[in-house]
Amino acid sequence: MNLNPISGIVDSVGGVIGKVFGSKNDRDRYKHQSDMMVHNQYAAEFRHRENRTWWDSLVDGLNRLPRPVMVFLTISYFLLSYFDTVEFQKVNVALDTVPSSMWYVLSAIIGFYFAARELHKNRDKKMALSDEQFEQVVKRQQALDALKPIMNEKDFQAEMADTNKPMSNAAIAEWNRRRMNK
Repeated sequence: MNLNPISGIVDSVGGVIGKVFGSKNDRDRYKHQSDMMVHNQYAAEFRHRENRTWWDSLVDGLNRLPRPVMVFLTISYFLLSYFDTVEFQKVNVALDTVPSSMWYVLSAIIGFYFAARELHKNRDKKMALSDEQFEQVVKRQQALDALKPIMNEKDFQAEMADTNKPMSNAAIAEWNRRRMNK
């Protein structure tokens, strides 16, 4: 049995695959070269440390801040939803007042910071709430404020029971809040 025609087909298929995907050796060599270029760039940044001024250190420190701050604020936002639901709702009501075009600006800043190309539309929208929308937001904020007690129950009862000293402002405010809700 002659395997020549089959080996010719296998060789030609292998050649086509090699042309489309390249050889593994070439890919490995290219990966190594790009890794070395990145390594050399990082090494060059830290090579001349003795000539650094306080300004260089300050700018380097500021350049390293945005990502950790964004992560910290995002995690804090979710923790707030767990530990203080009323305050979380107040934050969300406040965030509802931000016009959509400002969200686009924030998205563009963060997007460009992380090397993405972002939005360039809706520039003609107005940047403030109407008087009616602002009044609705204020009413929602006041309703949420009414839900949150000024003092916890234990401290309030202790301060109300002690007749030898005047009540604190927090106790008076809590007493007025409860009296108005009756």
